[in-house]
Parts: sequence; structure tokens; C-alpha cells
Amino acid sequence: MKVRKIKFIILSLFIILTLRLCIFNNKIGNDLMIHKKGDDTVTVWNFGNSYFKLQSAVNKENDAVKEKVLSDDHKKSYMELYPDMYVDSIKPVIHLEEKKMAYISFDDGPSYITSDILKTLEDNNAKATFFILGCTITTEGEACLKEMVKQGHTIGIHTYSHNYKDIYSSVEAFLDDFYRDYLLIYETTGIKVNIFRFPWGSYNTYNKRIRNDLIAEMKRRGFTYYDWNISAEDSVGYPTEYRIKNNILKELDRFNNPIILMHDSSVNKITAKTLPDLLKSMKEKGYDFDTLDHREPYQFGN
Repeated sequence: MKVRKIKFIILSLFIILTLRLCIFNNKIGNDLMIHKKGDDTVTVWNFGNSYFKLQSAVNKENDAVKEKVLSDDHKKSYMELYPDMYVDSIKPVIHLEEKKMAYISFDDGPSYITSDILKTLEDNNAKATFFILGCTITTEGEACLKEMVKQGHTIGIHTYSHNYKDIYSSVEAFLDDFYRDYLLIYETTGIKVNIFRFPWGSYNTYNKRIRNDLIAEMKRRGFTYYDWNISAEDSVGYPTEYRIKNNILKELDRFNNPIILMHDSSVNKITAKTLPDLLKSMKEKGYDFDTLDHREPYQFGN
């Protein structure tokens, strides 16, 4: 009697386990979804609402990835702009070490005083670099650009507008403005300019949001930018001939191959008046003069 009872219990347990297994397998069959796409078979487990929650999360993640990809694509879309604005990079000239070479540069021109500066440079057999603002180019300015080329000076770009709110609002905006200047200079002189100077220098508070991308893009296109290590301070306050000259001469010996920042805009009449005496003093110190495209780049932050 005792043995029969045990057998009955075992049989009951077996039947219960068998029924549960059948129910479980049936649920698996319902919850298992087979999706076919071409020759590929994808198995998806569907556990009620959990599947839909998981799928929703996956969809959101995929959408986020798509948005990031689109954002990255948009970020680099400026690379497609102005396919004709690519240049050969500069090839600096190696001067003898014992030769003292200075590089005078003028920003913000041309203006009506540029012709006076060109005359002084020619009289002193001195070469210089002019970073041009497109918005200042008049008929007289066009003549100055042609004279710069004729005398062997170098022309660089200083943007068209010099408007920090516009040019530094995005890489695209900078390229738009830069291209106007680039094209205008090319149409006037036939020169494809390959050097430039950022308004307020390469490291300023206005371009910090786009600085790295902007520098990388300009380098990718072959352009080289130059900052400076000596400033005449001729566009600050109320400069005098003495102050302009002193600001330069007191700093000369601190740098090898100094790059001097001056201006030839219409408000810099004192600069033009100072230049003859400045060149004379620098020659007495043993300096010769050359253009920046013959010098290795000097750039803030490097």
C-alpha cells in the first residue's frame, strides 16, 4: 500500500511537470518571432511589453546616432565650399644664420597712404608683406596692389570685412568672407594668395569656438597664416612717431627674424611718416628686409 502511494505521487509529479513543460514550450513558440530578410534570419525574443519597450529604446538610440552622423556631416560640409580656393603651400627660404632679417607687415589696407609706404619701401630697397582688406579696395587701391606685385612685395589676405561678428560666427562664414577677398585680389593681380592673417591674430576671444576647425580647414586648403611678435601699436590710442619707432626698436633684439605688425589703413598717417626713419635705424642695426612667405610661420599658441 505504501509502495502504491509512492508510485502515485511520482506519476502525478511527472504529469504536472509534463504539462508545465508543454505550456512553457507553447509560450516560447508564441514569444519567439522569426524575421526573415533575404537570406538572413534574425531571431527576436518577444516577452510581452518588454519587447516594445526595448525596441523603443533601440529606436531612440538609433535616431540619436543618426542625428550625430548628420551633425558631423554638416560640420564638415564646408569642405565642399569654393573648390577653386586651394593653393600651394609656402616653401620658406633658409637664410644664412649671421644675416639679420626682419619682416615688416602692414594690415588693414590698401588706403590712400599705401602709395606713400610703397614709395618709402622702394627708396630703401626694402620688401614687406601687405595683408589686404577687400572692403577697402578702391580703384586707387587696385593700383596699389599691382604696384606691390611689381616691386616684389607679398600680398596676404586679412579677410574682406574684418567684422568679427560675421567672420567668426562659423567656419562657413569665415570661408565666405575670405573667398571674396581671395577672388578680388586674384582678379586684380592674377596672384593666387596663399598666406593670410587672422583679424586680431589667430588666438583671440572672437574665434575660440571655431578656432581649431578653422585652422585645420585653412591648412587643408594650403593656406599658411602668420601672427607677429613685435607690434608698432600704431593703431592703438594716439600714437606718435617716437612711440611707434620705439615700440619696434626696443623689441628687435628679443627675437630671431622678428615679424613687425604695422598698419596702412587710412587712419595711420603717422605710420607712413615714421617709416623712413624706422627703416634707417633698422638698417643701422644690421637688418635686411624680406617678405613673410620666405619665412617659416610664426603662430600664436605654437
